Amino acid sequence: MKKKILFWINSGTMNIFGLAKYLQNDIDAEFFAIYDVTDKPKKFFQEQKLTNFQKIWFYHDFVQKKITQPDLNYLKGFENKYRINLWKLVSTERIFLYNEFHKFSTEEIISILEQECRFFENTIDEIKPDFVIMVRPYFHHDTIFFQLCKAKGIKVLELNLTRFPNRATIGFSDKKENYKNFELSGRVRSFEELQEYRKRRSGLKTSGNYYEENFSNKAFLTTGLDYIFSNNENIRTHYTYYGRNKIAVLINYVYDFFRKRYRKKFIDRCLLKKFTEDKKFLLYTLQVEQEIGILLAAPFFLNQVELIKNIAKSMPIDHLLLVKEHPACYLRSWREINTYKELAKIPGVVLIHPDADSQELIKKSSLVLSITSSSALDAIFLEKPAIVFTDTDFSMIPGVHRLKEIEKLPDAIKSELDRKINPEHIEKYVQFIENNSFEYNLTSHGQEMSKFLYNGERWVDVEISENNMQEYLTKTESRFLKLKNEYLKNIEN
Repeated sequence: MKKKILFWINSGTMNIFGLAKYLQNDIDAEFFAIYDVTDKPKKFFQEQKLTNFQKIWFYHDFVQKKITQPDLNYLKGFENKYRINLWKLVSTERIFLYNEFHKFSTEEIISILEQECRFFENTIDEIKPDFVIMVRPYFHHDTIFFQLCKAKGIKVLELNLTRFPNRATIGFSDKKENYKNFELSGRVRSFEELQEYRKRRSGLKTSGNYYEENFSNKAFLTTGLDYIFSNNENIRTHYTYYGRNKIAVLINYVYDFFRKRYRKKFIDRCLLKKFTEDKKFLLYTLQVEQEIGILLAAPFFLNQVELIKNIAKSMPIDHLLLVKEHPACYLRSWREINTYKELAKIPGVVLIHPDADSQELIKKSSLVLSITSSSALDAIFLEKPAIVFTDTDFSMIPGVHRLKEIEKLPDAIKSELDRKINPEHIEKYVQFIENNSFEYNLTSHGQEMSKFLYNGERWVDVEISENNMQEYLTKTESRFLKLKNEYLKNIEN
């Protein structure tokens, strides 16, 4: 009997579509696809002949705007049957939580949720797939789909980055359970060698306006004009576009332009680019609250101001707490100025500019604290202990303290300040990641996709031509072949 493989494809993960095309030549299986795309690219996927799918579904066709009397008994049964906490997921959805165009009512959210759950459950029951292939989920709905598949015993082969940007993993959510029994092999590298390894594997600059430098305003303007002068059908068909009429979008864009500039001027004026005082300090690295690193991974720590207050009241009297802004906050128009002012009022807290060199700050710190940020991983490579506030893909490393009860934070800080980092623990993590990953730059492959298929890097509601898609698939063939071979290994195993 042929295997059945279900692909989840959205506008930001066309790599999965390309993967399906290359896989179909090497595996005798039936392919199915769920598309999470907007109206303009939808036509391409309805008509394309590049990949042969037995059946396709468009996610937004099954989630209508109309509000019906919710069947709470169904949703409660869904929760109990699959052990999925629905409110936990939807209450951290950025479309519901940070939407400047539409305020979703409880009735709207529950209606959307019920339609999603019924669609996912019915589709999976109809296909009964052996495998699901997708990129790591980023939103509440693909997370529900992901968790539902896992609960039904379906093998989910999710593609994801590692903390080393040039390596990717497949199905790491299952593989990391083997970490405890993983055995080291060969020589344990010195701290200097491990630091050099980390430096080579790190893909981003540690300071400077990285995010501002790598996003083209020209491209954004071009796609923005295309939006203004084109049909706007998504507002009626996609709940993610509710309230986004052209006038509202234009006003918001102009407002956001000046808001971002105003906030950045405050940051440049009031946040330190270099800390020169000869004082002991803990380092907390802020995270962008509208992103997956907090929303899905740490939903109970969305209020970082309160967390920082708890850290400040927990640290030894001879320490300060340096709080560094994240450069990526630029993409979310920076934080409200009142947030920075509130942080600055906390006794013992010093605000650090996003352009400050994170590596230098870590080296001079006594301890690094973060919710899920890679700064905590950087810390142990630099022989500094770290505390994180939720499970991460590196929190299993001794030297990274996973705090589970906030009341124990003072004791945790005290004990971690005395911790000595063992290079053997870092070596084990590095070897484990290397054994369960492969050379593949998911980020750069996605950027190539944007250049070929979209008019810019931040706008996906554009028409896709088959010629452009074919060109993209052909020009990046070597990447797809590598990706295909890794998936074949996982499917065959």
